[in-house]
Amino acid sequence: MKKKKKDYYEDENYEINDIELIDQRKSSSKKITNIIFIIIIALVIMIATDIVCVAKYNKGPYFAVRTNTYNDGGTEVFYGLGYKVIKYHQKQGRRDTQIGFWNMKYQTTPTDINAIDLAIEFRNNPKKTANKLAKKFVRLTGEIYKIKDKELILQYKDPTDAYTLRIKCKMADEEDFSNLQEKMEITVIGTIENFTIATKTTPNKVNMSNCFAE
Repeated sequence: MKKKKKDYYEDENYEINDIELIDQRKSSSKKITNIIFIIIIALVIMIATDIVCVAKYNKGPYFAVRTNTYNDGGTEVFYGLGYKVIKYHQKQGRRDTQIGFWNMKYQTTPTDINAIDLAIEFRNNPKKTANKLAKKFVRLTGEIYKIKDKELILQYKDPTDAYTLRIKCKMADEEDFSNLQEKMEITVIGTIENFTIATKTTPNKVNMSNCFAE
């Protein structure tokens, strides 16, 4: 049966309106997807910024919320999206900043190590030792090699220089070194920053920061 002209246009208008509605839905869906994508990218950038700043430069965090302050000198705890930051600030103890997952614990007990043991371990397995101890809070005992204003340099030296190791300790606060002298054995606590492999003119080295003499 042949359609009347009026019925034909009514059907055509219905189809056009239906197509426009579908296009509007697609456009709205695309806008929502773009907004979600932008939010995800922004969150990733925020998390990455805090991780890099804390882990590499000991700065921040900038996008985490402080939830607790310990009565130990001012240690602060921050929570971010999937990560946790502890900025240690004991009166005489740990002063570094750590980042990890939410289950990371408040830990102020240093790892005890002797300069001779560290020298042998690093000489035999430099990469493994550096990976294991970098950014670790330690209590290290060794012989004073040199005394500076805010710095003590400890050393283990063997006769052949094969295992000789120097430990540069940057002090956290001003300390009175008047009762110290070279070749005296001393114990310091602090955070190991990095290791340097020996060259033809220099021995293996360890750099420590935020140190205190015990």
